[in-house]
This record gives sequence, C-alpha cells and structure tokens, in this order.
Amino acid sequence: METLKLNDFLDYKYISNLKSNDKQNRMAFISGKALEEKNEYQFDLCTIENDKVKKLVNLKKHSSFIWENDDTLLFAYSKNKTEDKKEKEMFSLFYRYDLKEDKLEKAFELPMPVQIIKALGHDKLVLKAQLTADEHHLYLDQEDTRKAFLKQQKKDKLYEDITEIPFYSNGNGFIANKRSQLFIFDKKSNSFDLIVDPDFNVNNVKVSKDLKQVYYTGKQAKHVRSITTHLYVYDVETKVTDVLYQKDDYSIANIFLVGNKVILEASDMQKFGLNEDGHFYELKQKELVLFKTFGLTISSSVGTDSRLGGNPSTFVFNDKIYFVKTHDDHTELMSLDLSKNLEQVFVMDGSIDGIQVLNNEIYLVGFYKQKLQEIYKLTNLKLLQISRLNSRVFKNKYIAKPKTIIYKEKDHEVKGFILYPKDFDVNKTYPAIMDIHGGPKTVYGKVFYHEMQYWANLGYFVFFANPRGSDGKGNEFADIRGKYGSIDYDDLMNFTDLVIKKTKQIDVDNIFVTGGSYGGFMTNWIVGHTDRFKAAATQRSISNWLSFHGTSDIGFYFSKDQTAGHPTKDTNLLWHQSPIKYAMEVKTPLLFIHSDEDYRCPIEQAMQFYSILREKGLETKLVWFKGETHELSRGGKPQARIKRLKEITEWFERFKS
Repeated sequence: METLKLNDFLDYKYISNLKSNDKQNRMAFISGKALEEKNEYQFDLCTIENDKVKKLVNLKKHSSFIWENDDTLLFAYSKNKTEDKKEKEMFSLFYRYDLKEDKLEKAFELPMPVQIIKALGHDKLVLKAQLTADEHHLYLDQEDTRKAFLKQQKKDKLYEDITEIPFYSNGNGFIANKRSQLFIFDKKSNSFDLIVDPDFNVNNVKVSKDLKQVYYTGKQAKHVRSITTHLYVYDVETKVTDVLYQKDDYSIANIFLVGNKVILEASDMQKFGLNEDGHFYELKQKELVLFKTFGLTISSSVGTDSRLGGNPSTFVFNDKIYFVKTHDDHTELMSLDLSKNLEQVFVMDGSIDGIQVLNNEIYLVGFYKQKLQEIYKLTNLKLLQISRLNSRVFKNKYIAKPKTIIYKEKDHEVKGFILYPKDFDVNKTYPAIMDIHGGPKTVYGKVFYHEMQYWANLGYFVFFANPRGSDGKGNEFADIRGKYGSIDYDDLMNFTDLVIKKTKQIDVDNIFVTGGSYGGFMTNWIVGHTDRFKAAATQRSISNWLSFHGTSDIGFYFSKDQTAGHPTKDTNLLWHQSPIKYAMEVKTPLLFIHSDEDYRCPIEQAMQFYSILREKGLETKLVWFKGETHELSRGGKPQARIKRLKEITEWFERFKS
C-alpha cells in the first residue's frame, strides 16, 4: 500500500455552490482544484442531469454562478487578457451558458464589482456590492469621469481613513467605510436601482418564489458595527420598502419563506452569548414569535482541511424547511413543517456540506467514510453516490480509519478519535500528535483530514477530541465564556491520559501538540501549563486577549463575550486567560505559524509570544506567511499550504527522539 504524501492535496477536487434551477430539473455546481505551479485555485462549472456529471467550462479564478432561467447559467468570467484588464478596472464581466444549445457567450458587463443574487425573470437581477460612498461613482459617472475617479482612487490606496470598527475583515481586507449594498439591475435599460440607503449594510437576502419581493436583513451603519439585525422587504413592482422588524434584540441567521409565512432562524444571545444557537421564529405583525425551539447549530461545523467554498445548508420544499444540523460529531438532515413538526430525515456519519432538490429527490454534498467531498442522492434513506470527482485519489493509499475514544465524567463526556500509523505493528511504539480544532465552537468528526492522514502515513498516532467549548452537544456544553484554559484544558489533558492508557504503543516521550485559531490558543496555553509534550506548533493563535480586543476584526465584541470581561475594566480577568501571561513557564520547543493578513487572529498575537520566548532563549521559530489569511491551512495558496505543513512536520521530526 502506498503512502499518502504531503502534496497529494493538489489532486483533490473541492465541491461548492450546489444549486438547482427553479424547476428543480437541473443542477449545477463548482469543482475547484489547487494548481501548485501557478499558486492558485481554478474552478470548473459543472452540471448534473440524469445523474450524470458534465463539465461545462473552466472559469479560471472565478467560482460563482446563478441560474438565469431554467436553461441558462450566468457567471463571472474573463476570457482573455483584455477582459482581465477590465476586471482590474473594477468592471464585472458576465458570461451566459445556454444548456439547450450548449453555447457560451458574453452576456454583459457591469461597471462595478458585484455578486448576482438572483434573476428576477428575463430582464432584472438582484445584485449585491461592497462599496464606499465614493465608489458609487463607478456606475453613476460617465466613462471619462469614471476613469478620473479610478485614477484618484489609486492614489488614495496609499492610506485608509478609518472612523469605525471593524476596519478590516479576514479575507476581505480593509472594509472601513464600505457598505454592503443591494441593487435591482435592469438589463434592458442598463440601469441600477439602489434599494437601500448608501450608508446601509445588507446581510442575508432571500427572494420570494414569485420573484416579487426581496427580503433582506441588515442595519444602518454606525461607528461600531452591530451584531443584531433588522428585517425588511422590498416590493419589486411598487419599489417600496417595508420595515418588518426593527428591534435591536436578535441576530437573524436565516430567512425562510414557507407558504405565506416568514420563518426566521434567530438568536437573542441572552443566555449563552454570541455563540448561542438560535430557534425558529415566525414574523407576526412585525414581532418575532417563537415558532419552534431548537438550540443546535444549523449547518455543518464538522472540521476538515479538505473543503473549499460553501454550499447551501437549507432549502424550502413542499412547505417544509430542510436544514443540516450538527449533532455530537456528525451532521443530520432535518425538516420542519408549518405544523411545527420537527423530523430527522437522515443521519450522516460524517458531514453534510450542502443540500438541494433535483427532480423531487434530495441531493447532498458530503464527506462520507473517509472519502473526500462527493455528491450523493438520498434514495430510500440510503446514499447513492452521483459524482466521482475524487474516486481515484486514494487508490492504493493508506487511509487510517478513526477509532472512537470517549472520556467520561459525572456531568459530561468528551468524544474523540485516534488514527493508527501506517504499517502499525502491535509490538512497536510510535510517536503521537494531538491536533486541536478551532472555534472553539466546531467539532471533529470521522471525516477525512489531510494533515492528520499525512502524519499517520509518516508513522504517527494522531488523536483529536471535542472538549467542552465544542459544538454538537447544545449551548451549555459549548459555553466556556470566562473559562478559557480551565475546563477545556482539563478535558484535553484527561483525554490525552485516556488515549495513552488505551494505546500502549504510544511512545509517551514523543507526544506532540498542534492546533489552529482556538486550537492555537490551546496550544499556547498547554505549553505554559505542562511540559508533557515534546514539541508544539501553534497556528493562527490567540496569545493575549488584551491586544486581541483592538486588533482582531471581531475582537471588539468577541473578546468581551468569550472572556466575560472588558480589557480596561477587567484587565486582570483577561490577562489571567491569556497564554502569554505564562510565557516564562514555557519549556516546550514552540513553532509559530501565522499570516500577516490574518485579521481574525492578527499576527501580532504570534509576534508577542514569539519575542518573549526568543528573548528567553527557548527553542522557537516564527514562520511568517505573507499575503495569507486566517484560512491558510484550508484555503491558502497551494505553495503556502505545502510550506505550512512541511514546517510543522519538520519541527516535530526535529525534536523526535
């Protein structure tokens, strides 16, 4: 059996944007792939008809599309260098693919960067655009004036005028003074109708089945961005907007238009804070009335490093809401009808990443049985695999099957897993790596994880768990506000003890630890509180809650919520929960992996901790990734992903005895 190699992820296909047309007799999706030499991802637009997958066109760097009607697809695309130049001048170029005629043609171009949300019949489109107040000149000005504006804007790129927070956003760069705007574009008249105030931020958008109403959530911008949202509806014919809900007490995550009802997934965040899972509410006379208690995550929070892009995790069909929920270490497909009946439709021992309806049957994108993403049809509660994009990737390769290990306490239990090394021999001992997930409100499950499988192929045990703070077991289990580094640390250490007890072949003198984001926080915390690990690698981590508050794109609200304190009013509380407080206690060789465009956990978090350890004389190293974001391990440029995994592996190999 062959060994899975570090750069084998270059052969993986990633499925995103699974969408049916309005008739639900055709389906399309995006298939992505990493290209090492070009150091980028490229994407193919594909369709499914009669359960056959067909590639239509290579979209190069573009990865979005919509159904213009039941037979044609619209997507951003540039065909040549001239069109590439147009995109750099802030135009959006759209092409059309006619499935009946099997024909690709240019559709139109728009004078600003936009995302098409929905086609409103033949002539109109709902558009979304991120614009500053000045950038409305892009579509309002004549060509000469527009060119002059772009020239001036290029000069203005040398600085940022910031009067609000957040001022940047992970993956989106500087967003100070930018607003998420909503337009109706008329293709016949080539005109834009801005349907929100220029100082309004739009969040979720949902179009009614008859295409006459556009529902959206959002809020008027303020100097400090709000975490609650209002609800509006715009009438396409009368061009009138109605305020449906305007109280500042709910974060609205989803809009469902079911029959003649408006159902919302929303959370008031009162009992469990920002991460509190919500319930279903019905809009009645401009009030939110509890429709169905739920309190679990709607979507998959099962982690993997082999996912790129997203898929819809909800749809409405035959007056039922279908949605994915995360339960324990896996996902389940659920339905909710207008009689408030909540039903379990299907249990996926893995991750359902997306769902759609095609010809009255449910299709899903998923990770199943240690396979990479594929598309499946749910028939008689069984999965029928439709796509085989990754069918040959693991041929003759060793893929470890996760073995479940459960640590039990009186009031809770921690589920985790262990992967056995390739060519495992019961009479030998092997080094081990503990991998800690991010979030903290995510979960590890029995799905394929490239880095873990790579280490198992190198001869390591790899173990990983869902301590308190993780998702899948309800709000109380996930709530570790003000307890970071306490109960979660205890769970991980107790789980490690149990893994060692149950797995005699682990060399206890060669156990390593790593993790990213919250997992990086925990790695920092662990090495400040124990020297049981031979070496550690901390990735995109938090080390200092006090500075995180003002530098992270979510810091101004996340740090207060998660630490249960304010940096100026409760300084000692935040400092006590900061790994950097314990930096002088660290004895474990520590590798830092961080990206300078990580605005979620800014690189200064690594710089502070690294500098103290370097000054102290500890074995340490900082690998600074230029131009990468918080998504380095799963969506970073291919060459950077190779460098990252190589650095971590070589660090462990260096200290392995």
